[in-house]
Amino acid sequence: MSVHPREDPRANRDEGSALVLVMVMIVICALIVVPVLTYATAVTRSSRVLQDKAERVEAVKGGLRTVLADPIALYKACDAAGLTVSVNLAGPGLHTAVSTKCYKMADVNAADPTSLRYAVASTQVGSSVPTGITGSTYPTSGAAPETQWLSHTAAVPTINTIWAPNLPAHGLNQRSAAGYTMPAGFTPCTVYFPGTYRDPVTLTSATPVFFTSGIYYFEKAVRISGNANVVVGDGSALGCSNDQEAAFYAVNAPATHDISGLGATFVFGAAGQLVVDDTTAGTSSLVFNQRYVAPADESALPSAGISIESVNGTSTGVATAVDYNLPGVLSVPQSQVGSDVLVPAAGQEYLASTLVPAAGPTVPLPIITIDFTTAATSTVSIPGYVAVPQGLIRVNVSTAAAAANKNVQISGGVLAGSFAVSAVRPSTFVFGMLNPIVQKLFRIITVTSSGKPVVTSSAIVQVNENGAYAVNSWAVQ
Repeated sequence: MSVHPREDPRANRDEGSALVLVMVMIVICALIVVPVLTYATAVTRSSRVLQDKAERVEAVKGGLRTVLADPIALYKACDAAGLTVSVNLAGPGLHTAVSTKCYKMADVNAADPTSLRYAVASTQVGSSVPTGITGSTYPTSGAAPETQWLSHTAAVPTINTIWAPNLPAHGLNQRSAAGYTMPAGFTPCTVYFPGTYRDPVTLTSATPVFFTSGIYYFEKAVRISGNANVVVGDGSALGCSNDQEAAFYAVNAPATHDISGLGATFVFGAAGQLVVDDTTAGTSSLVFNQRYVAPADESALPSAGISIESVNGTSTGVATAVDYNLPGVLSVPQSQVGSDVLVPAAGQEYLASTLVPAAGPTVPLPIITIDFTTAATSTVSIPGYVAVPQGLIRVNVSTAAAAANKNVQISGGVLAGSFAVSAVRPSTFVFGMLNPIVQKLFRIITVTSSGKPVVTSSAIVQVNENGAYAVNSWAVQ
């Protein structure tokens, strides 16, 4: 029979102490971990809210950035808006849906209406301005003596004066009359670059034509007819190319492209003239974009606001010229080049226009001819100033049938030796000077379309017709 020794009570006296320690640790951890987890949950929720808000803020910002990516389209699209009438605009197409609207707050004209120059003036004795012009007429147009008009001129636009601008400096590089083609992959297009053109330029084909921005000097005729579709200079009217693409990608584009400002100015010397007709069958269009030049560009500055001008005076040699004088008929000083410092035009390789009155017939040869004899559709838009004080501007529509589908707008003001405008007018005809709207002030609002938080972007933007823009104020909330 076995005998168990008596158990020592001290052997199990610590039994269960570990459980107490575990319970203590659980309590301590609970006091620490639960607040930490609560804090982490709150931070996570807050972070998600902030992230959602950040995404919505960027989405409404994207609404403004999207519409400003094409300011010319914005300028046109929002023209129908008003202070309380909105126009819907395309959104950025992001995951967060937004709606963008614009309101038109104001229009800005090109010139202060209280400081406008004469819209139409003629210099040749016995000439008269056409009827139905837009704007004010120089009151003594065509009056004797032949020098009387000279005392009412200014080299810059001034109220109740005749604007007689100086010539801009032009590129001396002689250009090809055939132009340059855009390569495969681009819209079919023939492009021209500023410079000197001594051969005739004839445009009648259906391939669109784009004249890059700058100053063009022509000594022979530029003829637009047939299916020609011509845009002159970058601006609100879009051409088949643009200044940048033409300069970089046109096949064999000249290394010195002479592109400057926006829009273009045609200068006609020697036998240079502009002819738009429907002799070649087709649908034609000639559209100039308004010429803009930075004030710091002194050589090109005289071309600002001018679409067409002539080289005036009489050339007596390659580098010499004198004033043009036909006693009792016409007197025009020789052209000067520059803005602050003036030099004779002949010294800049300009030749005075030969399309002037002769001693026999007193009617000069046309330096600008617009001649329609068929019912073909034709458009001519010249928004800048036209200054040809010793030449003739001729606009002829042969019959009422030929007037249909014709849109002729010479709307930047006109100075000419004389005018020959037919009694039959194009179906749309503007001749003189409009004070065009060149800038619009818009309020552009973008709002998140659904969900929360609702985020709104509100911007005040001024947009020019040529695509320049400025953001005056922008708030996102």
